[in-house]
Amino acid sequence: MASSTPQPAPPTVPQDEALERFDSLRRLWRVLRPYRGRVFGLSALIAMSSALGTVGPQFVRYAFDTVIPSGELRLFLWLAAAYAGFYLLKALLGYASMYLSFAFTQSIISDIRMRAYSRLLRLPVTRFAEERSGSLVSRVVSDVNALQAMIQAGSSRLAGQLFSILVILVIVLWMSWKLALVNLIIAPLLAVITRHYQEPLRKAARRIRERVGEMTAVASESIGNIQVVKGFAAEDNETDKFGRENDAYVEHNLDRRKDVGWMEGLITLTADYGIGAIILVGGWLVVGGSLTIGELTAFLMYQRQLQRPILSVMFFNNQLQAGMAAMERVSDLLDAPPETSGDSSAIPRGDIEFDRVTFTYPGSEEPALRNLSLTVREGSTAALVGPSGSGKTTVTRLISRFFDPQEGAIRLAGRDVRAFDLQSLRESVAFVPQEPTLFSGSVRDNIRYAAPDADDDAVERAARIAHAHQFVLDLPKGYDTQIGERGTKLSGGQKQRIAIARAILKQAHILILDEATASLDSESEAIIQDALEGAFSRTDDLTTLVIAHRLSTIQDADTIFCLEAGRVLESGTHEALLAEGGLYARLHDLQFRGEAAVG
Repeated sequence: MASSTPQPAPPTVPQDEALERFDSLRRLWRVLRPYRGRVFGLSALIAMSSALGTVGPQFVRYAFDTVIPSGELRLFLWLAAAYAGFYLLKALLGYASMYLSFAFTQSIISDIRMRAYSRLLRLPVTRFAEERSGSLVSRVVSDVNALQAMIQAGSSRLAGQLFSILVILVIVLWMSWKLALVNLIIAPLLAVITRHYQEPLRKAARRIRERVGEMTAVASESIGNIQVVKGFAAEDNETDKFGRENDAYVEHNLDRRKDVGWMEGLITLTADYGIGAIILVGGWLVVGGSLTIGELTAFLMYQRQLQRPILSVMFFNNQLQAGMAAMERVSDLLDAPPETSGDSSAIPRGDIEFDRVTFTYPGSEEPALRNLSLTVREGSTAALVGPSGSGKTTVTRLISRFFDPQEGAIRLAGRDVRAFDLQSLRESVAFVPQEPTLFSGSVRDNIRYAAPDADDDAVERAARIAHAHQFVLDLPKGYDTQIGERGTKLSGGQKQRIAIARAILKQAHILILDEATASLDSESEAIIQDALEGAFSRTDDLTTLVIAHRLSTIQDADTIFCLEAGRVLESGTHEALLAEGGLYARLHDLQFRGEAAVG
């Protein structure tokens, strides 16, 4: 049997790189397309300013070849006045184009940054589990800033420089095609140098953007957990961790700087050799009588004018590669699919039903929920109890669709939760976690977070119901007191009562209490329990889910679901479950026996 000789794979890498570059440019144009009218208008203004700049050498040529030999002072003064007027107009147009370019860039970047931040907040929760929050923030801040530098340089200089190159080439060809041939020899050399360094610079820029993201992530994580860092005296460890990322960033920057230095040096050397070649050839033409001194002088001025934009365009390649690397990261965020949402804006009210739900967290192999079924009647209070890792918190996360199950269905009022508009669904759910999350700002701002349009009376009423009003009045500025980032100026019990007031103000139809009193002392727990009972016992149609560590807090629940390993082992009232003698009874006996021993 004849064996076939395997054929080598085609060299697809360059094609892939070309496609990648094209895709990056396509993404950039998609961002700029809404501004195309202003792009063309600004380009026209810059082109006019650049065109005026090409007149200067003609003044010099005319001065050397006509005005000076004539000896006429009046003609010389006229030429000087015209020269000054042209360059004054050029300066005014240059200022206008610079300012409009800056305003134009700021408008674009502001739009991109807002779109990126809006998309960031609408990413699925799974994305935040896959990528560190600091890296995501870096895409919105640092990467957008790098993109701004590229667009700013491109809009303020590139259009005018490209136009200048075109105009000057036409002029020098008209003046002396023989001297112009020197440029035709130099230009390909410059293009080869730029092309050689283009891809290494882009890869280096991409690595630098990634390192910036990692540095931001490390710093954000350390500062966000500063009390833990200080509690374990781990400042040196965190500094070392940041230092490793910083060293990697510096190393990548140095590698990129080497390539930039070689590229810029070779480009400058080639351009300077071009000037020397023009002097050599031009001098020979002057001696031969086919070129005047004024024409050679003007040609050398044009060559300098031509060299500046060519070098600038070549050096812009550095900013272009850094900007395109940043554009890739920003575009990845802008193009990321948001959370899927239903189209029903109806307010979700009714029974909560889990129908044979199986769910596994991303990156995990063990399901958090296994074929779980339960029903919570509208207006009732249900408790979820069980050992750590039994799936209690996962149940509450699925109700708000932070995740969707892989199998089974979750229904509200008989409808799959995926049919509801996400905003409508989440507006119908209030959540009080074990560790309340507050924002920097005032007490009033944090309570009003649930209902931004609520007036001061509504805020105060919610605080009274949550037993928070009195301690708020004792703060230095009452409701206007700044509480620090994450509420660092408040105690645990105070933060919890603010979180309860926030949930009250939301006036939701579903309330989730995730071990809301587990980390508090007995006195604070009693206050919080009173606040919860006073706040949410007033609404007949409020459905409440309580995750409880202390079983004494859920004895009055209408239904208690006892979970283990992601399954419902038993359910019923407190008395019924004790009578069954199952897992709930064992947990109850174990807990109360321990409390009695401590007592």
